[in-house]
Amino acid sequence: MWKLFIAEDESIIRRGLKKSLEWETYSINVIGEAEDGEEALNKAIELRPDILFIDINMPFLNGLELMEKLRSILPDAVFIVISGYNEFIYAQKAIKMGTIDYILKPVKKPELKRAVENAIDILKRKSMNRLREKQLEGNKQLLKEKFLLSWSLEHYQEDEIKKHAQLLDIHLSKSTGLSVFKIVKEINIGSMEQNWSDVLLSFSIKNIISDLLSGYQSKEMFEDQSGHVVLLLPMIDTETLFDINRKIVLELERFLGKVVTSRECVLTSFLDFPNEYKKIISDLKSANRMTPIVALAKNYIDQHYYSQSISLQQVASYVQVNPTYLSKQIKNELGVSFIQYLTNVRINKALTLMRDPYLKIYEVAEMVGYSTQHYFCNAFKKVVGISPTVYRTGEKIHE
Repeated sequence: MWKLFIAEDESIIRRGLKKSLEWETYSINVIGEAEDGEEALNKAIELRPDILFIDINMPFLNGLELMEKLRSILPDAVFIVISGYNEFIYAQKAIKMGTIDYILKPVKKPELKRAVENAIDILKRKSMNRLREKQLEGNKQLLKEKFLLSWSLEHYQEDEIKKHAQLLDIHLSKSTGLSVFKIVKEINIGSMEQNWSDVLLSFSIKNIISDLLSGYQSKEMFEDQSGHVVLLLPMIDTETLFDINRKIVLELERFLGKVVTSRECVLTSFLDFPNEYKKIISDLKSANRMTPIVALAKNYIDQHYYSQSISLQQVASYVQVNPTYLSKQIKNELGVSFIQYLTNVRINKALTLMRDPYLKIYEVAEMVGYSTQHYFCNAFKKVVGISPTVYRTGEKIHE
């Protein structure tokens, strides 16, 4: 039932309005009335009607003032003005306050009937829109994940991406952090041995990441068809992204007791997402084909490359094997020595960090584990073929 409230200072008109139509046929219940504006305001706030008949000329608070106060309190209510003033200025003000009809006294039944039917149509549309919004809100996370997965597989054009992102409140920016996490279920950390179902594993990963990033309101996350959890963080710099991902991996490994592999980058344009996603997935897949010992060692290096004290002995101790044996296995499976692999990881991280023009070269050197800029520059030139300064200058010219 729709609820009707009558605000009119003349009792004879109030009685006439209550008897003017067979309200039950319209599924309307007259829930109250008031003879002045202040009484109407208090009762309307308490009773929360759907339809209000409002007289313009009432004591204490006139009809226009009453509508102005109720507009924010009852945003979905429908106002019908019933007035003795046949002047355009009153009708104009009433329309500004949100009235759907302006009926002159004496009220004619056909006019009132049309106004009430119009009010019901408006209320039904509002109710339907609220229901759609509620359904969309309830399914929004599922719709977001479905869209992001399809987007990662290049199923959308640029205009479609913008349209879907706007509809689903997904924030697109040119400096969006893209991170991908994969649990290697076959490899336990230390003595922890726990079997996780795929559903529970996925649930745990997403919850841990969400808890750690509770301060990031615009984050988006989805799981792809191969069990990779993909995270998008808008408006973030590379240094912060690296730091966040280290914390995520450490917490996931601590809680799950499994090796967690991860890769990340900062997108210079949101349109780069599918291509960068594919590169990261390809890299992670190659990492997951290793023996447990090398996978553990590689993962440890990937997560601790920034430490100046990291060594073959330290990594061998972590994976509980002889350093010489580990060195041989790394060479066999990765195709490079321990030092070469560590250097490659550090320089690749440095290349990403150097996209930030505000970071000095000596700051980048420290962030990736080098004690001096000179040592870093030598290692950089061996891997990239040019010095960091020339690389950065060339990159600017290219841009």
